[in-house]
Amino acid sequence: MTLFDYLSQLERGGKSRFAKKIDVSKSFLRQMAIGTAPIPIYVAKRIEEHTSGKVTRAELRPDVWAE
Repeated sequence: MTLFDYLSQLERGGKSRFAKKIDVSKSFLRQMAIGTAPIPIYVAKRIEEHTSGKVTRAELRPDVWAE
């Protein structure tokens, strides 16, 4: 699942709560989701953790975690 798809499934206010959980701004989260901002390695790990593996670090950063 892509980060964009995951965020699209969240209920109202979910994107803001998720941004706080992974310690980024809501606007930076949106930029990462649509692909206009690179995803830092430490953020990719947090995203994988807080999505319970629905969005994996390998999907977010295949240049670092190739399968």
